[in-house]
Amino acid sequence: MEIKKLWFLILFLTMFVEGCVSESSDRIKIGILPIEDSLPFLVAKEEGIFEKHGLMVEIVEFNSALERDSALTAKEIDFAITDPLAVILLRSQGFDIKIISICLGKTSKEGVFAILASPNSSIDSIEDINGKEIAVSQNTIIEFATDMMLAPYNITYYTIPISDIKLRMQNLLDNKIELATLPEPLASYAVAKGAKLLISDAMLEESLTQTVIVVRGDLKKEVAKKFLEAYNEAVEKINSNPQKYRSAFVTIARVPADIASEYPMPNYPKPEKFPKEFYEKYLSWAIRKGLLRAEVRYEDAVYDIS
Repeated sequence: MEIKKLWFLILFLTMFVEGCVSESSDRIKIGILPIEDSLPFLVAKEEGIFEKHGLMVEIVEFNSALERDSALTAKEIDFAITDPLAVILLRSQGFDIKIISICLGKTSKEGVFAILASPNSSIDSIEDINGKEIAVSQNTIIEFATDMMLAPYNITYYTIPISDIKLRMQNLLDNKIELATLPEPLASYAVAKGAKLLISDAMLEESLTQTVIVVRGDLKKEVAKKFLEAYNEAVEKINSNPQKYRSAFVTIARVPADIASEYPMPNYPKPEKFPKEFYEKYLSWAIRKGLLRAEVRYEDAVYDIS
């Protein structure tokens, strides 16, 4: 009888403690894409780092940026990985989305975009692009990266829209198009299959493109601070022992098996406020393209968590 009472007491205390932890924790949803930037979020979730920092987290994986943005603007998720241009465009449409940290792209070593020529193309240099068409996803960071990489060269080129990344790559490899801008790891895969690398942002001295962590503007600042603390701890774990997480990295980034053994893992930067000089380049490009419906100031779009 005493044993039975003791068992019930232990069960009650366990439920009580779990209830207290649950009640004191903030529940959030994080939207991720199958890209290398997502690894720290998965590590923080699977190793209990979010819980340690008082967060009950659900990770929602999306297959496209459009799906992610729809969920973010509908307030179905609280945090997400995106790019600065997407934030500027969403804010110009009236959505309260804020950048809370840079993700990848603090240095050019973390660049992920490349302009490639098809295997059978006669194009062998950037100068050969003059007068040609480049397949991109228009009005996105893909087109922004294309323009930024080619800005120093005195050439004229035209963009054609192929939004589906895999279709764009396959058309390039099948020689149906001569030029395309692709993100990693598909760019490396395309090169392995015969495409010609003309230029990538990782080859440059200056960082041209970045990814950022964003939050809904109505979320409490304290929750965002906890989130970044947990993210920072996950980044430190990955950077201190990257091989431990390599398998998970290859899976989440969908690195093709043909190049998985050689494909490099990035050194994930610690969270920090997104620099104004980076932001201004995206804003200026969006203005030149006529993409904005309203003014989008840096001070409104970038959240200073500190």
